[in-house]
Amino acid sequence: MTGLKKISLSIVLIIIFSLNANSQQYSINGTVSQLGNSTVYLAKIIGQATKVIDTAICNEAGSFKFILDENAAIGMYSIITGGQQNIELLYNHEDIRFISSGSTTDDNVQIIESVENLIWYDYLYTKGFNQYKREVIEQLMMSYPPGDDYYKYTENYYQKLQHTISDRCAELISNNPNTLAARYINVDMPVFAPYGMEDSEKQAYLIHHHFDNTDFSDTLLLRSNILTSKIIKYLSLYQNPGDSKEQLEDNLIVAVDSILDKAIVEQKVYESVVGFLLNGFEAIGFEKGLEHIAEQNQLSELCVNTDRKEDLEQKMEMIKKLAIGKTAPDFSVKDVDGRIVELNNIDAETTILVFWASWCPHCTEILPVLKEYYDKENTDKLQLIAISIDENEDDFKNAVKSHSYDWINIAELKGWEGPTVLEYGVHATPTIFILDKDKKIVAKPTNKDSFRKAMENI
Repeated sequence: MTGLKKISLSIVLIIIFSLNANSQQYSINGTVSQLGNSTVYLAKIIGQATKVIDTAICNEAGSFKFILDENAAIGMYSIITGGQQNIELLYNHEDIRFISSGSTTDDNVQIIESVENLIWYDYLYTKGFNQYKREVIEQLMMSYPPGDDYYKYTENYYQKLQHTISDRCAELISNNPNTLAARYINVDMPVFAPYGMEDSEKQAYLIHHHFDNTDFSDTLLLRSNILTSKIIKYLSLYQNPGDSKEQLEDNLIVAVDSILDKAIVEQKVYESVVGFLLNGFEAIGFEKGLEHIAEQNQLSELCVNTDRKEDLEQKMEMIKKLAIGKTAPDFSVKDVDGRIVELNNIDAETTILVFWASWCPHCTEILPVLKEYYDKENTDKLQLIAISIDENEDDFKNAVKSHSYDWINIAELKGWEGPTVLEYGVHATPTIFILDKDKKIVAKPTNKDSFRKAMENI
């Protein structure tokens, strides 16, 4: 039996060794000057978000190394240095080697090894350098009359720069058709309107042709910031100087519909785009946009029931439930003194709900503004209920006492899992709801300025 055990162990070891031998690994070797003995991070780029997947310690010269196995996802990665520069790299199953001075510009990254990144940084440099010159010349041309000889010279040079970018992009794509870099360049490359158009014609042209080279069925775009950056640029094309807030919001909704109509061709892309728009609009307090997406999205038409789809559908329901004009959900919770507080029993012309935390820096900025309004009004006119996310009762009570928050203070001491917190879909602090006398939501300000404006309109 001992002999059989030895044979079995040998077979297992041979299999393990064979698997390891066949497992392909790739390395990212970098040197960034002035980073000696510091920590750097390797992160995957997913839209506008980054997810750190590894860390490394630089040697005295600022050199470091990351190892990626064969299962590492193809796409865009970032070397986070902790300084002013994050170095963007494309990974497609090859070794990468580069050096950088640590400056913030792309031309200070020198690719030594990696076909993908040689192509990508050629593109980044060509686009960045020539776009910068175009912007400078645009300003310069405004200082000369169109008939001036110097104006004509700069006009020709301006058009030449445009052709330089377009021609180099076309060349890189044509010469490297099967690369990830060419795939990304094709989508990311600038769209130029024919020279000489009036501003309104130019805007219409750029809107119409913005997504000409964007394949919304390409899920590799999700492993980069290419598509989200493209969407941000597209939304900006709908912003006109002099537009009222209402006009801007209506224009953005037109843009949103156009984007979602294009993205519906691929479920993962559609889910990602919907999530990106919701997060962005939530961050800026664009309630009309949130409500429009919640009402008009096509998630129900997608065939596969994914976790992402389910999460988005739940978020949509929360947006609809807490939309402007809806009645705020009632709750019954004990306050800091042990008294039961029921929202529907609050008798005030205006009620402010604020979700906050003692450890939240943004809360310490806006709560004093809320206090200004609260202190100068009678409670029959204005009532304020502050619901803390704190889990530590002492931290909560100390903050209330030290800042003299004399309004109604509640803390369920369950963090983000508190029943009232969940009922109101709170995932960031501060979150503010302004209610009328019937407890209907009239505003959801996101900062001091929007809060003051909302209170002025009540």
